[in-house]
Amino acid sequence: MNTSHTESLGQRIRDRAGKLASGERAVADYLQRHPEEAAISSAAKLGDVTGTSDATVIRTARKLGFDGLNDLKRSLVDHLARRRDPAQVLDDRVQRLRPEHGVLQPVIEAGLALLNEVPALIGSVDWSRAVAALNEAEHIWAYGIGPSAALADHLALSLRRAGRPADAWTATGFRLADELLRLQPDHAVVVIAPLRLFREIGIVLDHAHRIGARSVLLTEAIDEARETRADTVLPLPDSTEGAANELIAPLTVLHALVLELTAAERASAVQQYKRLNELRTEIAGTNLDISHLPEL
Repeated sequence: MNTSHTESLGQRIRDRAGKLASGERAVADYLQRHPEEAAISSAAKLGDVTGTSDATVIRTARKLGFDGLNDLKRSLVDHLARRRDPAQVLDDRVQRLRPEHGVLQPVIEAGLALLNEVPALIGSVDWSRAVAALNEAEHIWAYGIGPSAALADHLALSLRRAGRPADAWTATGFRLADELLRLQPDHAVVVIAPLRLFREIGIVLDHAHRIGARSVLLTEAIDEARETRADTVLPLPDSTEGAANELIAPLTVLHALVLELTAAERASAVQQYKRLNELRTEIAGTNLDISHLPEL
C-alpha cells in the first residue's frame, strides 16, 4: 500500500483530503504541523493529543498511503532530515516542477498556497502578544542568519522608516556576543528562523529571557521552538512541501507586523516618511526619478 517515497506528506494529505473523516483529518493536520513530536509519539499519544484514538491514527496512516505507523514515522524522520539539508530542499523543490510547462505559474501557486496556511497557524492571542511586545519596546532588534539576514535588515529598515528605533543583527559566532551586549530589558528581539533553529538562535532567545527583554520567534520548526525561551512563537507553514521559497511567509508576516505597529501611530509614521523623502530630495536633488510627472 506504500506509495512513492518521493511523495511528500503534504501532497499525500492534499491528494486524499476528500477521503479523510474529521478525526483522520485532525490527525493529518497534527502530523503536518508537528512532525518532530509525531515522529517520536506512539499511536496512543497521537490519539490523545488529537482528541481521537490510536485506531484512528493507524487508519489515518494507512489512508495516507503508509504501511502503518512505523512507515509513517520513517517518512517524518526523513522529512525532518531533508529540512536540515539545503541542497536536498532545493532538489526536492526542483523535482516537483515540470520546467517544460513553465516554472513561474507553479511557483506563484505554491507561494499563494503557503500564504493561505498562515491564518490558521497564527492565532489571535499570539499575534496580539507579539504586537504588544514590539509596541512596548524602547528598541526592536531583528535577528536572522543566512538568507533570513536579509529579512532582519528589511524589518529593521521598515521599522526605522516608520519612526520605530530598530536595528538588525546578522552575526554568528563570537561577533554575536558583542551584539547581544546591546540588548536591554526594555527592548524586544524578533528572531527569524524559517527552517532551522541554529545554536545562535537559542542563545539569543536565552539571553533575552535572562535579562527580561521580550522575544518573538518566527519558524516552521514549531516543536523545536517549544524548547526555546521565546516569549511568543509565530508558526510558519512548511515551505519544504512545495516550490515556494521559505522566506515568502515570514516576509509577509513581518510586513503585517510593521503595518500593525504603524497603524498604532499613523500620524507620526507618515510624518517620518515625509522627512525621509525630503532628505532624499536634499541629497539627490529634485530629479529622483527618470521621468517627470506631466504638468496639468
